[in-house]
Amino acid sequence: MINRPGTAAGLCLLVLAGSASAQTSFPPEAKRLILQGIEQTLSLEFDSCLATFHRVRELMPGHPAGYLHEAAALQSMMMDYETDKWEERFSRCIDRAVSTADSLLRISEDDPWLHFYLGSARSYRGLYDAKSGRLISGFILAKSGLGSLAKAVELDTTLYDALLGLGSYRYWAGKYYRHLKWLPWIADEREQGIEQVRIAWQRGTFTRWVGLNSLAWIEWDRGNFEEALALFQQGLERFPGSRFFLWGIADTRFKAEAWEQALPVYREILASVRGESLNNGFNEVTCLVKLAKCCLETGRFEASFRYADRALEMKVERKVEKRVQHLREEADGIRHTALTELGRISIIE
Repeated sequence: MINRPGTAAGLCLLVLAGSASAQTSFPPEAKRLILQGIEQTLSLEFDSCLATFHRVRELMPGHPAGYLHEAAALQSMMMDYETDKWEERFSRCIDRAVSTADSLLRISEDDPWLHFYLGSARSYRGLYDAKSGRLISGFILAKSGLGSLAKAVELDTTLYDALLGLGSYRYWAGKYYRHLKWLPWIADEREQGIEQVRIAWQRGTFTRWVGLNSLAWIEWDRGNFEEALALFQQGLERFPGSRFFLWGIADTRFKAEAWEQALPVYREILASVRGESLNNGFNEVTCLVKLAKCCLETGRFEASFRYADRALEMKVERKVEKRVQHLREEADGIRHTALTELGRISIIE
């Protein structure tokens, strides 16, 4: 999975074959296609990646891999576009991944990768619910997949991919511990979770880039901005123009109050978002408000006023109107402050 702030895990599975990693039983062509589809996802070539993962399903009928990779791509698309447009298709893919893994496990109960896919599918659904605002039910559902992920590691200690789900859950559940501590299985195990995510990034078969992204957002959350930036930059170097990593760089600089450095990245994201045929307005308003804030903090009061004014005037799809309300309120405050500063400068002059 690929993360944005507030999520509990990332969005798409990535392939990096390694001699130290558990060996998959995938046909070589299936592994090649999965890698191709992942690269297409991170390069924002979404139609192509879905077609590629469909070919994986055709090559491996009755196996959960194709369904889970397609679900991961769909979740990446929904996060990138800030929409629930593909939610039903995502749910169908998750259901098929679970049912096919369950069926195969009745025949081969000691296959660690089947446990991995089963656990991942259940965790994906739960973490999607958590990101959608159903925090408690999402964590409960995500937990249902942890047993399968732990079983995968028990059966094969080199299946480091499973540590990503386990580690991500431990970190984010620990972060929200104060809200969830009444649940008997919730504990603050963030340090252990961070280490598991790090191992998955460094040694996993499918988790090089997703682990990198997940660890970067964890460092962002912890306020370790240099570490977060280094990881996001590594991802952007591999996938130039990818909004998955551009958002990370921009938001890290913003949170670190590096306003001058954040400005060009938000401008790049804004241009990228405006160039998409699917744009419900949420990402554009977000960028405009962030730009308005950066300009305000760097003394560009006229530009700050213009960005804030655009955020207030911009039409968005009805489904996201409530979600941008707090952004519009922030833009209104920024516009008022910028206008006050412009008036003060005018009086002085």
